[in-house]
Amino acid sequence: MISEEVVVHRSTPYRWMVLSVGAFVQAIVAGAAWTIMPVLFYEISQPRSVGLGLSLVELGAIWGMMPLANAICCIPMGIGADRYGVRWVVGMGILLVAAAGAFRGTADSFNQLLIWMFVFGIGYSSIGPNLPKLVRMWFPSKELGLANGVVMGSYGLGAGLAITFGGSLISPALGGWRNTLYVLGGLSLTIAVVWLIVVRDRKPDKPAAETENAVPSTMFHSISVAIKSRDVWLLAAVMFISQGGYIGAIGYLPLYLAGKGMTQATANGYVSILLYVFVAGSLIVPMISDRLGNRKWIFLISFSINAIAVMATAFLTGPLLAAAFAIWGLSTGAVIICFVVPLEHPSLGPSLAGAINGILLASVFTGGFISPIVGNLIAEKMGGATAIVCWGTCFLVAALIFVMVSETHSARVSKD
Repeated sequence: MISEEVVVHRSTPYRWMVLSVGAFVQAIVAGAAWTIMPVLFYEISQPRSVGLGLSLVELGAIWGMMPLANAICCIPMGIGADRYGVRWVVGMGILLVAAAGAFRGTADSFNQLLIWMFVFGIGYSSIGPNLPKLVRMWFPSKELGLANGVVMGSYGLGAGLAITFGGSLISPALGGWRNTLYVLGGLSLTIAVVWLIVVRDRKPDKPAAETENAVPSTMFHSISVAIKSRDVWLLAAVMFISQGGYIGAIGYLPLYLAGKGMTQATANGYVSILLYVFVAGSLIVPMISDRLGNRKWIFLISFSINAIAVMATAFLTGPLLAAAFAIWGLSTGAVIICFVVPLEHPSLGPSLAGAINGILLASVFTGGFISPIVGNLIAEKMGGATAIVCWGTCFLVAALIFVMVSETHSARVSKD
């Protein structure tokens, strides 16, 4: 039998090609095409000669459609990839994102834009659960942290560029928000075609008889195994709490900073530091975890630092505030480890990764729906700084929960 290391070594040029395509999917489709919406909302809210004349509440509803669709569809998309393969499930998902993303630009009413954002979210939900699964097909355990960091960290680059330049440079250059969405839809379509041409699923090296969960025997096999695992539920709790805190904080901080006297552009600039530095953090922190042979304690240390950095943004100004956002972005790279652990887990593994990642991302977007509501209520009653401290505390609680997850890195497990 040919070992995983030998097969991966023989396919080295191809696996890096797969990784590059995955990175473009995260940067353009998952990052820019979604995150550009808030910086286009000012145009969209204008009277019908320019936009759709929408209210702040209507804009909030439109922004919430993508997370809602993700929370509903992430698990089915993961199950589908476990059964039918990553290539076609994600490829069809990107095609749906491209179509719905472009049709957002044709919307003539609140209801139309609402529907297209929801359909956009359905396609989007195929990406998050399944890219880590694809990475595990082509990369050995010792490189999983770095490879997943490359793919998932690319989101921060695309999102950061969209926030920084989408409203101030790209939209005016293209002639408005409608043309901007058409262009992003076209880019997403191009990436979908490249994905379907380049990406292939890779079967496990071990025959199904050698591993209990090698090949899903039924459509719902992967989810039935995943929900029986204590570690999956612990990871879901980590993602619900920490990423709920992240979504709540990042949505509120531009308003909070502007309320302290900054211009909106300056406030957006500070927040974008977090996204840019996350690109580096998603590489550095998982790579350290790979090299040291430890998942749990690297996560605990990183998210403890993360908690302090988030809280600090409520009180600092100037260069110190920029440093706090940078530290936040760097330490957030530890979140990649949550997607690595199921791939290495002896009772789970890559054949179940779609369903497991679907559970994790459903937890993320559920937390992201609840957290802003609760946090903004705290801000209204007790002040913005209190809300930000509460969101920072979410990261510390998540870090303590993660310590209860089984250590999965092969170097650490062999010592234990």
